[in-house]
Amino acid sequence: MKKFALLAPCTALLFGCSGGLFGGDVSLQPGQWETTVQFTTIDMPGAPPGAAEAMRAMMGQPQTRSSCLTPEQAANPAGSIAAPGGGDNAGCQFEPNPFANGTINLRGTCTNPQRGNLQMTMTGNYTATTMEATVNQTMSAPPNTPGPQSIRLEGRMTARRTGDCPAGGAAGNSAG
Repeated sequence: MKKFALLAPCTALLFGCSGGLFGGDVSLQPGQWETTVQFTTIDMPGAPPGAAEAMRAMMGQPQTRSSCLTPEQAANPAGSIAAPGGGDNAGCQFEPNPFANGTINLRGTCTNPQRGNLQMTMTGNYTATTMEATVNQTMSAPPNTPGPQSIRLEGRMTARRTGDCPAGGAAGNSAG
C-alpha cells in the first residue's frame, strides 16, 4: 500500500482546488474556503480484500478541509491545484481554461517516477463563492512496484467560501 502514498497528495489536489485559469466574468473570491470530498467508488484491482476494504472505509467518508485562497492564488489558482500546500507542480499538466463562465472542466495528468501517475477530471459548476463537481481520479503505481497497480476513485466535491482569511491572510490548510 506504500505505492499509493500518492493518494493523500491526490486528495489534497481536491482540497487545494480553489479555481482554475479563468475565462468569462465569473471568478472565485479570495478568502477562506471549506471543501468537502466524498468518494463513492473506490476500485483497487488486485489488492488484498483487507487493503481494499480499509481504503474504502477511509476514503468513502466525507473529508472536509478549510484553506485560505490568497489574492495571488485567485489570480493563478492552477498552482493550487497542481501543488497544494506550496509543493512543486513539476510533472503536472492541465488543459487550458478549466474554469470558465461558471463551468468546471478540469482535465490533468501528473507524473512522478517515485509515486506513480495520476489522471484527474473534475466537471461541474462554480460561482464566486461556491463550487460543486464530480471528480474522477485514476492513479497508477510506479513500474516494478509489488501489489495493486492502480486505484480508481469517483466522487463529489463541494466547496464554499466561508469568509475572510485569518489575520495576515496567510495561506494554510486545516482538516475538519
